[in-house]
Amino acid sequence: MKHLKIIFLFLLIFVLMQFTSCSKKEKIDKAKKSSIDSVDFYIQKMKDAASGDSICLNHANKALRIAKKTAPNSKSIEEILVHKSYLFGNLKLPDSAIASSKELLRTSMAKNDSVEIGNNFSRLAYYFSLNHQKDSAFLFYNLSREIHMNLGNKSKVGENLAQIAIIQSDFGDYYGSDETAIQALKYLEKNNVQYLTSVYNCIAISAKKQNDYSEAIYWYDKAYHISENEIEKITILNNKANAFRSLNDYENSINILNDLLMNPLLINIPKTKARILDNLAFTKWLANENENVLDDLQTALVIRLEENDLFGLNASYAHLSDYYEQKNQKKALEYATKMYHIATRQKSPQDQLEALQKLINLENSNKTKEYYIRYVKISDSLSDAEQNALNKFAKLKYDSKKNRDENLQLKILSAKKELELEKEKNRNIITGVTGSSIVLGLLIFGFYRKQKHKQEKIQEVYKTETRIAKKIHDEVANDVYNIMNKIQYSTDSTPQILDDLDKVYLQTRNISYENNTIETGINFEKFLKNMLSGFNNEHCKIFIKNLQEAKLHLIEKHKQITIYRVLQELMVNMRKHSEANLVVISFSDDKNYCTIKYSDNGIGTSEEALTLKNGLKNVENRIKAIDGTVTFETTLNKGFKVSIFFKK
Repeated sequence: MKHLKIIFLFLLIFVLMQFTSCSKKEKIDKAKKSSIDSVDFYIQKMKDAASGDSICLNHANKALRIAKKTAPNSKSIEEILVHKSYLFGNLKLPDSAIASSKELLRTSMAKNDSVEIGNNFSRLAYYFSLNHQKDSAFLFYNLSREIHMNLGNKSKVGENLAQIAIIQSDFGDYYGSDETAIQALKYLEKNNVQYLTSVYNCIAISAKKQNDYSEAIYWYDKAYHISENEIEKITILNNKANAFRSLNDYENSINILNDLLMNPLLINIPKTKARILDNLAFTKWLANENENVLDDLQTALVIRLEENDLFGLNASYAHLSDYYEQKNQKKALEYATKMYHIATRQKSPQDQLEALQKLINLENSNKTKEYYIRYVKISDSLSDAEQNALNKFAKLKYDSKKNRDENLQLKILSAKKELELEKEKNRNIITGVTGSSIVLGLLIFGFYRKQKHKQEKIQEVYKTETRIAKKIHDEVANDVYNIMNKIQYSTDSTPQILDDLDKVYLQTRNISYENNTIETGINFEKFLKNMLSGFNNEHCKIFIKNLQEAKLHLIEKHKQITIYRVLQELMVNMRKHSEANLVVISFSDDKNYCTIKYSDNGIGTSEEALTLKNGLKNVENRIKAIDGTVTFETTLNKGFKVSIFFKK
């Protein structure tokens, strides 16, 4: 009996222990489940935009604290940090958005997730750009581009290049911006409308900043035709109208602005409505100073005052000051003064300079000298700031390129060692040779004769080409044309024969044009530009950069002829084979040397096919004949580049 009691007591204790253990386990499981539920709960609250950004941010912070305690390696943390950065951006707190993005970047780096690292570099760059830290934005967009390039993600590469092009334009590097924008177009897919629109708009803005308003209009049109955002389209058309105004084409500008003013969307965007109304009134006044536009100018001003649109107020005060300059100088001075105060409040040096210029012209008191001193001071400070920004940007581009050049530097060092060995060998040879001065003289004389002979050969080739061109045009083309006339008026002629002969005639005429006489000397640059521009058409746009700065009219005539023929060969090759719609030809002058760079966004070719192209072989032979160097860079479906370097 005693033993039975002991056994019963033991069983009772065991059951109680099991029950307690289960209860504890259930409590732990419930606690964990409660924590997960609360993270999900706060994430949902975080995304409830109706609550307002500040309240959503509080929920995001709570979700992040819980997630870090209960699930430190979960995807929830990344999701929360992404949304926190977004909320900080909406709240105009870019520093906080940058901090959240950096934390997100550290998280993706800890996981060694290349895709997310590339995306987070781009996100961080975006918030640096919002915070006006363009140099940092450039750096991180470039890092993102390199990662996505290695991953083969063309779309992301194109998006990063688009952002880099915009930053380059902001820094005043317009040529670099155009080159980067063209590269972006090669990577962006046709359905990526948002970024394609940004690229076209970027090229347009760069052209406008360089006072090339016709070029700007061309790119504004391309941006407008693909944009799917109606408000964005309004902005593009407004900018296009302003470009027409800058060309003194007031009729086109007024027509565009009149149509925009009828758009019902403007009811909900009063700042844009005021901008269009003000631009329309000012353009009408420029077209006809007797036009009654004062009411519209004043209406735009009232809207901008109600909206506290400081940028718009600058424009209104500037336009009203110009309007009153000949009618009422007191009012003109009043509006110029208001413009200066707004520009100072905005810390906009360009607008301050414009306002001070108006004040200097309008003021007749002792203040004129004070305004002039302020103008000079701001102008000097602005020039220094722009130069510092350009220097900083140039260093940044150098630093970002530095890593990519390390292998090249190693090759250069190796080449230098080989060169030193070669020099040592040459020194030993020279030491053992007597009469070195006579030998040197003979070498110089021989070199001179060789160069002279080479120039004579080039001139002879040129004369031969000219004779051939004349012979083709005078004999072959005329004969073919006569045959066309005979067949055309014959009863048994057929349209097919006429079409074929017409093609033959055009081909013959083109051969004559390609081998015509080249105008050298002082008018060479204009002649060269006309030839290059002749390849412009609706399917292909040709950019010619810094031709005047290269001073090609100063180089020897036989070199001018060679450069003309080489560029003509490249353009003909482009027309026949590349399928490009964008071509950039840039010229640069560095003391006694000249560099010419050709770049297109065509289909490119393989290295094997490149060696078989007779036209490119001709290019290489011609450049070697003037002791220059030429390099070709191409990859299938990735465009074609040529660099030409020669002594002037």
